[in-house]
Amino acid sequence: MYSALTKRLIFPGCGLGKSSMGQPWQRVNNYLHSLQAYQDMSPDLSVRRQVNQALRRHRRPLSAQAWCAECHRATRAQSKTLAFIYRSLKDYSGLEFSLVRPQDRLVDDLQFPLVCWFDWSMRLCDDVVNQFGVDISDHFDETQLDTLADLISCVDDCVRRAA
Repeated sequence: MYSALTKRLIFPGCGLGKSSMGQPWQRVNNYLHSLQAYQDMSPDLSVRRQVNQALRRHRRPLSAQAWCAECHRATRAQSKTLAFIYRSLKDYSGLEFSLVRPQDRLVDDLQFPLVCWFDWSMRLCDDVVNQFGVDISDHFDETQLDTLADLISCVDDCVRRAA
C-alpha cells in the first residue's frame, strides 16, 4: 500500500522493520487488508437485490413442495435431495428460492458467484456430507454446471451412487 519511503515521510515516528514501533503500523495494514479481503469474499448485496427484484417481476412464488415437484419433473431427482438443495441454496445465496426455476443459469441468471459467499460450493459439499454422509467434493465442480437443474442432477447422482 505505502512504500517504506512514504511511511517514513508520512509517519515519521512509526519506524520500519521488526522494531516494536513498526508493529502498530503492521496491525493497521493487516486490518486494512482484512477489510479488503472480506469485501472481496462476501456477497454483493446490490446484485442480490437486483436478482431478487428481477425474479419477483417475472415469476410467481412456489411453495417448497411445488418447487420440489417442478424440479423433480426437470431432473428426476429424489425428494430428499430437492428439499436439501432448496434449503441450502436459499441459505447460501439469499435469493428468494421460491422464484428460482430449474432452467435458471447459475451464473448468467442467478449471479451465484456474486450473490453467495465465496465458499458456497465448499459449504455445499460439507453440508452434503453432514446430511447424506456422502463426500461429493471430488465430483462437484460448480464451474462445469450451467443451470440449477445441472447442479441438482450432479448432487443427486452422487447421493444415489453412494446409497
